[in-house]
Formats: sequence, structure tokens, C-alpha cells
Amino acid sequence: MINALLVDAGGVLFNNVAEETSFVPAIARRYAVDERRLLAGLLASAHVYERGAGHVHEVLRALLDEAGSPRTDAFDGDWVDRLYADSVRCYDANVAELAEVRRAHPELTVVLANNEAEHWDHLKNARYGHYRLFGRLCSSWRVGQVKPSAEYFAATLDRCRTEPREALMVDDRAAVIAAARDLGMRTLHISSPAVLRARLRATVENLVPSASG
Repeated sequence: MINALLVDAGGVLFNNVAEETSFVPAIARRYAVDERRLLAGLLASAHVYERGAGHVHEVLRALLDEAGSPRTDAFDGDWVDRLYADSVRCYDANVAELAEVRRAHPELTVVLANNEAEHWDHLKNARYGHYRLFGRLCSSWRVGQVKPSAEYFAATLDRCRTEPREALMVDDRAAVIAAARDLGMRTLHISSPAVLRARLRATVENLVPSASG
């Protein structure tokens, strides 16, 4: 039996912008740096802005400076935000599926359990309204920790007032799934966006007693 459904965002409800789109190459071209170096730096620094230790714009500006950009004095955060927003793709069918699961199981605590910068989390919500899907918002920047750390899971489960064995973690990253499983959580690995639509409802039904029971 579970009483908490923890759901990632990137790779589950949305695409993974940095890894899957032209977002980073476009920034690299505008600021005249090597795109592979910029991507590597952004991924390596993700824990800084994802746990709220620094604004993503400042992290990105520092990475461009380290990469030798001659144009960091002209850094345009509004342009970066427009580029980011235009790079985001929402998996509408997955959003609808999650909304249906929540409607069918109001007793479940549905938790946003993603690694994301505060600025970009809000930006996505302003356009797509994904916060409304969740009873608890436990994005990494809110918790001050990032997945798959034990500290992230401990803080998030504490906020949900649940034990690991009573939670289902839905995520696209194998490392997160492995860490959650090691803690005793149930897991659903979203190896492609279609997996959620194919398996989420049945997985939840198998782990939650029916209302008539």
C-alpha cells in the first residue's frame, strides 16, 4: 500500500531541456563559446541552482565567463528565459494521465519531486500550470537538496509524513530509481514518456486499496 506518489517533471511531464533541445547550443552561439563545454559546465553546476544556492542566471553567466565568452557583460536573462520557455515541451497526455490518477485517488498525496531551478520551475508553471497537479511541492530548490541524495528523500518524505515503503517514486533517471528502491520505496522507471501513460494507472491501482475495499 502507498499513500504518496512522488513524480519527477523533466523526462516525465516535460522534456529535458538542457540535454534534449537546442537551448544550450543557441546560448553557446550567442555568447561565442564551445557548446560541449557549456553543457558539461551546466550539468556539473546543476546542483547549485537546483538546491537554491544560486540563481540559474548567475550560474550561467559565470559558466560563460569561465568558457571565455567576450560577451558576458551583455548577458540577457530575458532572452535566455524566452529561449528556455520556447524549448520546453509539455507531455500533455502525461499531464492528463496524472490528473486522472489524482482524481481517482484523492487519498493519495501527489508530490512534485523534481530537480529544477526555482526560476525555471516558476517559468514552466506560469505557462503550463503544472503545480496544480500536486498536493505537495517538493522541488529541489524548496527542499534545499537534490535527487538522488538520501537527504532529499528524507526531507521530502518527512514533509509528506510518510515512510519510504508507503511511497511510489516516478522518475526517468535510473540513478534516482535505484536510490529510491534502495530506501525501500516502490518505483516506476519512465524510460520514455509513453511509459507513464501505459503503466502509471495500473501501477497505482495495484498499490492502493480500492475505495470499496
